[in-house]
Amino acid sequence: MKRSTRGFTIIELMVGSAVTFVTVLAVTAAFLGYTQAFHVQAGIRGGQASLRQTHQLVVRNLRMAGYGMEPWRAFDLPPNWNTDPLRHELAFRMRNPRFNARVSALTTSTLSLSAGLSEPLLRGQILQVLCPGAVVWSYAQLKTDAPVGAMLLELEAPSGTFPRLNEFSSSCFKALGGGAVVHLYKIDVYHYSIHEIDEDANPATLGRPYLFRRHGLAEQDSNAFGEPVAEDIEALRVVFLRDDGTSFVPDLSAAAPDYDTPLADARRKSDHPGNIRAVRLGLVARTSTRDSGVGPDRLDAIPPFADLTAPTQLPAELAGFRRLVSEVTVPIRNMYSSEMFVPIYSKDSAPGACNGSLPADEFNCAGG
Repeated sequence: MKRSTRGFTIIELMVGSAVTFVTVLAVTAAFLGYTQAFHVQAGIRGGQASLRQTHQLVVRNLRMAGYGMEPWRAFDLPPNWNTDPLRHELAFRMRNPRFNARVSALTTSTLSLSAGLSEPLLRGQILQVLCPGAVVWSYAQLKTDAPVGAMLLELEAPSGTFPRLNEFSSSCFKALGGGAVVHLYKIDVYHYSIHEIDEDANPATLGRPYLFRRHGLAEQDSNAFGEPVAEDIEALRVVFLRDDGTSFVPDLSAAAPDYDTPLADARRKSDHPGNIRAVRLGLVARTSTRDSGVGPDRLDAIPPFADLTAPTQLPAELAGFRRLVSEVTVPIRNMYSSEMFVPIYSKDSAPGACNGSLPADEFNCAGG
């Protein structure tokens, strides 16, 4: 008996191929879309992480500006700090609450300690020397690095300007040999700025913006910017505010208020940085990758900050990134100080004192 066989017609083959092709095309398109979305979200997460890290560092440090020192010395204004509308620089100082030493003798060129250093100090470190009760104090700057255990510190020659004051002629400093207690503190400097880094050493490619923090210690050409603390931070906008909330441009040459300046005195309303009471920070972080799925008309500008009325247009090579904008106002409580702060250090030598348990004399352990 003859068995009939039947194959696929050309029409059936064409229809099957078309269905297969459409299916593969749909799966490929879905996969490419998912990959693109994942790529975009990864870039956004990178920008968010940089912005969050910057907030944690800058805001935490900034809240301590002026701690343990005169308000009129708390902020510095680097040259051309605000010439670029998007890339300001922010520089301020504070006393380090974790460092404290006692001075046994001092001159305008050297400073002797009653015990060796518990941590190293680097050249350029600003030092604060206080008499008991903070009746008199002065500043100096370290001339050479001082290792752990050092008891003699070399100072830069006095210049008559902060921090190289070296004003140690008061009777309390001269009474050191008679058992007077003179404390030594260190003043930390925080200088934030943004710089482009050519990561691939190719001048033709786009550099990557980094936020740097500089301390002014033992600086070399290789670390002139300081230490990188966050990548892809594209803009830093700094606005200084008075106690009434109005903004102003600080001027170091303006009349400076001091601890004894009456509240009604004109120096309390001058443009000197000593009258800063809050800082409004504007930050822009761009995504770590470009977003090719959005037209350049939406990604070629930085959105305006509160005090800027229009977006800032960017050159073509900077287009294609998504950008995250954040603004925060940070009150600087230490700028309201009306006298020099002097912590009271515990003399309790019992095991565990100043190490989590309350000293028997109930004095403060901070810095000791």
